[in-house]
Amino acid sequence: MTANERYEKVWNGFLTYLQHAPHARLVPYLASQHVYHRGFQKWMYSHGYSVSAAKNRIRLFQEEALAQQQPTSCENTGAMFLPVEICGNARSQADGLTGISLTMPDGTVVSIRKGSPEAVVSFIRLYSSTGEGVVCSD
Repeated sequence: MTANERYEKVWNGFLTYLQHAPHARLVPYLASQHVYHRGFQKWMYSHGYSVSAAKNRIRLFQEEALAQQQPTSCENTGAMFLPVEICGNARSQADGLTGISLTMPDGTVVSIRKGSPEAVVSFIRLYSSTGEGVVCSD
C-alpha cells in the first residue's frame, strides 16, 4: 500500500470517527493509527483537506438529518432516504455488505449500496416498526 493510499484510508476513517465524536482531534487519531503527523499534514494540504472544514460539513449534515426527521406529510410518496448510523466503534470495510436489495412486505424495494450488517438490521427494524401508511419526510 502506498503512502497516498494509506493516508486516504486514514482520512476516511477519521471522517467516520468524527461522525461519532464531533470534537475529536486529528493528532491523537493519527497516533492511534500509527501515522506520522507531519507527513499526513503535508498530504492533507496537497489535497486541499482541512479538519475544520470536515467538522463543519459533518455538523451541517447532522443538522440537516435532524431537521429531516421532523415528520411532514407529503403527497408524492416517491423515494425516501433515511440515514442509519451505528453507535459504537467504527467497523472495517471488510465487515461491510454491498449491493443489497430488499423487498418489503408492502412491495417497497430498498437498495443499499454499502452498509454494515448491524445497519441493515437496524433499518429493517425501523421500517417494520413504523408500519405502512406513515407520513414521509421531505
